[in-house]
Amino acid sequence: MRPLHAFRKTLAILGVALAVAVGLSLLPENPYQRWKLLAGTIHARSQWIYERSHFDPQPVDVVFLGPSRIGAGVDAPRLGAALAARGLPSNVVNFSLPEAGRNINWIIFRELMQTKRPKLVVIGVMEKPSRFGHSTYKFLAPRADIVNPGYPTDFNYLSDLVYLPYRQAELFVADLAPGVLGPTKTFDPAHYRGHTVNTTGDVVLPGGGIKHASYPATMSELMRGVNKWNAGIVPPILPRKYADYEFGDERYYIRKIVTLAHARGAQVTFLFLPYYTGATELQEQDFYDQFGPTWNAGFVADHSEMFADYGHLTSPAADDLTDWLVAPVAEALQGKAQPR
Repeated sequence: MRPLHAFRKTLAILGVALAVAVGLSLLPENPYQRWKLLAGTIHARSQWIYERSHFDPQPVDVVFLGPSRIGAGVDAPRLGAALAARGLPSNVVNFSLPEAGRNINWIIFRELMQTKRPKLVVIGVMEKPSRFGHSTYKFLAPRADIVNPGYPTDFNYLSDLVYLPYRQAELFVADLAPGVLGPTKTFDPAHYRGHTVNTTGDVVLPGGGIKHASYPATMSELMRGVNKWNAGIVPPILPRKYADYEFGDERYYIRKIVTLAHARGAQVTFLFLPYYTGATELQEQDFYDQFGPTWNAGFVADHSEMFADYGHLTSPAADDLTDWLVAPVAEALQGKAQPR
């Protein structure tokens, strides 16, 4: 009888723990405070992204989404000024965040589309997509999206779900005592960063933090980064017909972004920035071709002087890339056909 009693006791404890976790997960929250949870981290720009989407009446004409390569490579204010000089819609924002993971691009884009109607959505892509979601998803995504991400091969599902009760408890307390036991929940225009932010030259350091890179890295620094990156690349494991499962994060959320963009009348294009000496062709090119053209900046791959580290451009190189983008962005805004 003792083993049975112990088993029942264990089940009871697990049941109570589950009930508590579910109860905490259902606690009310303030969404603005959720987007401020990453203050002081390399993802602190999430607060500005929410503020730009909800508190700034200025329209958004062009939005860039993607990993840090896009954040460090595209100067949104510079591009906006060039478009304005041509008499074109010129409200450009770069909503990229460090690290890969397409699910966070979807959460950001859906938040933006609640209040804005961009004309052009530019999605930053890499030579090989990540199999995993973004590290900030568990912080920023609404609870319903964490409980049901929408596709079966979310490899971060359990870790994201386990964190949800703690996050909701933190947000509940913050809502009760904003500014004391958590982030404030009132928008402060005095501390707002403005309609657009220049994110170029920001390089994420290996141990965390961001440095502003005006000068190229040394060759030894570049090659250390390249070798480490190459060592971590895992080619497709499953047959191509199962790509929707192996690369579910990329494919599921790209489709969702494109569907919402097209439903609201926005064009979608892709922007590829290689790492130093990296491949200039995309593993998922056929997949992206279904939805829009790809602007391939593969010409930077062999120019060591353009890289602040193995994967991110220097500020002067970002200026050059931004200037290169003016023509295709202008053509897209004018409704001209784009080559695929």
